[in-house]
Amino acid sequence: MPDDYEEVLAQARQLGEAIRRHPRYVKLREADQRVRADKAATDALTAYNQAAQEIARKERSGQPVEVDDKRRLQRLRELVAANGSLKAFMAAQADFTELMRKMNETVYSAIGGPRAPASEPRP
Repeated sequence: MPDDYEEVLAQARQLGEAIRRHPRYVKLREADQRVRADKAATDALTAYNQAAQEIARKERSGQPVEVDDKRRLQRLRELVAANGSLKAFMAAQADFTELMRKMNETVYSAIGGPRAPASEPRP
C-alpha cells in the first residue's frame, strides 16, 4: 500500500498548488501584503489586540474592567473597521475561508460523510 499513500500525498500536493493559484487565495495574499505595508493598519491592529488582551487579562484575574477600558477598545475596534486595507483583508479572508469550507465538505463527502467529523458532538 505504499503506492496508495504516495498517490494520496501527490494529490494533496496538487490540491495545495491549485489552492495557491486560486483567485481567492491570491487576493488574500495580496490583501495581507497591503496590510503589512500599511503602518496605520498595523498600528491599529496592534493597539486593538493589546487593549483586548488587557481586558481579557483583567477578566481572568477577577479585576474590574473599567468603562474607559471598554470605550478605548470600542474606539480601536472602530479604527480597525474603518481602515481600507483591513476591510479588504477581512473580505478576502472571508472569501478564502468559504472556499476552504466548501473544499473540506467535498473531501469529507467523498470519503463517506456529509461533514467534518468534529462538526457534531459525539455521544
